[in-house]
Amino acid sequence: MGFLDKIFGKKEEAVKPKEKIELKFEEIPIFLEKNYSQGFGEVSKEIFSKISEIKHLLKETETQLKELEKEKIEENEGNNRLRRIVITSKKTLIEKMKNLLYKLSPPASNDFFELNSYCENSIKLLKSEVNAFGKNIAYTGIVLKEPIKKLGERIKELNSVFSETKKIFDSKKSLFLSAGIKGSFSKAKAKIQQKSDSSALEKEISSKISSVERNLEELQEKLKKLESSAEAEEFKKLLEEKKSLNEKKHEMKNKLIELFYPIDKLLRTFRKLVESKRFILKEEEKILLTTYLSNPFLALKKDTEAAALKKLLNYIKESVKKGTISLKEKEKEKKISALNSLLEYDFFNEVFWKLNEIDKKLIETEGKISSLDISDKISSLEGEIISLKDSRESSLKESKNQKNKTEKISSEISSLKEVLEEKLSDFSEKEVKIS
Repeated sequence: MGFLDKIFGKKEEAVKPKEKIELKFEEIPIFLEKNYSQGFGEVSKEIFSKISEIKHLLKETETQLKELEKEKIEENEGNNRLRRIVITSKKTLIEKMKNLLYKLSPPASNDFFELNSYCENSIKLLKSEVNAFGKNIAYTGIVLKEPIKKLGERIKELNSVFSETKKIFDSKKSLFLSAGIKGSFSKAKAKIQQKSDSSALEKEISSKISSVERNLEELQEKLKKLESSAEAEEFKKLLEEKKSLNEKKHEMKNKLIELFYPIDKLLRTFRKLVESKRFILKEEEKILLTTYLSNPFLALKKDTEAAALKKLLNYIKESVKKGTISLKEKEKEKKISALNSLLEYDFFNEVFWKLNEIDKKLIETEGKISSLDISDKISSLEGEIISLKDSRESSLKESKNQKNKTEKISSEISSLKEVLEEKLSDFSEKEVKIS
């Protein structure tokens, strides 16, 4: 019909669509085993028949070797040198063939892969070994033609049976995919477990965040109530009062500094006179002079009515008048006027007493503040809130990272399932989808 096809065209054969099947992931091992057993079962009878044939041929070959071993070659007949070579070749041939037959013995196994590997290796081994001692066969055949001819026929038969057996295995090449499928299945199974663990951890983190947010909401509400309580209002008023008193105290200090500003240089000049012993003061007076220069506020706390200060100011005034402290006339008048103003100033009532009253009120206010534990309560709550916010922020980051990890694993599982579907389809010669 070939010439008719050329004239009228060859009819295209309809491509039979593959059967579609859907598998659950956990059903894959059963499906694999079932199809493997079925596929192997279809050829197992032929394969084991061939294995039996190989065993029979090996036994026959072994018998032939024993017969060959019994064959005697007379060294003194014909070419002596050639006959010695034949005798040696025969001995070597028998040893190597025995060793080869041992290597070609089939394994005591029913495993498809092991038997296929045995068949492949035997074909290679038979070829390489026979080639290796080919000269021994040739030399032995010079004298023992018939036995070597029979041995050669057996070797050819062995090779033929091995080749036929290999063809049977090759007809079921899809069965070789089962090992790769098992490996892919194990990887996918491990990834599915990883995803399950990752999802569980994701839920755990989410639960932790919800718990933190509930606690945070409760604490914030508690803080809000505490800050609007009568105790909190009282605390705020006391803090404002304390602030006001400290501001007044600061103003008094500034006022005192302003009072001393016009004579600051005179005080420092007078101290130099004292240090150079051009003016003699008692030790306590020296200390007081230094204190007034560094901290007049502290000095007045000790010298409440400024009696010691005014004594020092009179010393300075006399030194200016006498010229011990040298000043220009106009400057002298200004400094003496400033000194007189301070000598007449009521430090006790205008400074000391007022500062003392402010300090009393401050101590009283601070005492009231200390008696209230509202501040500690608020600080404690604020600290807890900050800690919870930090915990929530950390958990949110952890949740995001864990979610990304789960998504990555899901993507890897999808890829592995696609590979499995392709391999299972080739293996079963059906269109397989994994649900």
